Amino acid sequence: MSLDEHTSTDTPEDHEVIGLELDVALLPEWYEAVRDLAGAFCRRMAVMEHPEVWRVRIELPKARSDEFRARLGEAWAGFVADRQSKGLWP
Repeated sequence: MSLDEHTSTDTPEDHEVIGLELDVALLPEWYEAVRDLAGAFCRRMAVMEHPEVWRVRIELPKARSDEFRARLGEAWAGFVADRQSKGLWP
């Protein structure tokens, strides 16, 4: 098996991969918000679950990247505001 087999990708040139790390203290609510948002934008999504963090890989068209990032920022602000209103945010 060659090194290329481990490093090659089938991500189309007009797509990009965005990586996110989600602290387990924010699960499951923040993961569900990311998943729902990504579902409207992405070609595919993968999740690696680790004890302290979940790593999320989102592959989406470059043409929609800015919109996705903006919507993700809005979703984060809403998530934090909701947690603050419930006294669940430092």
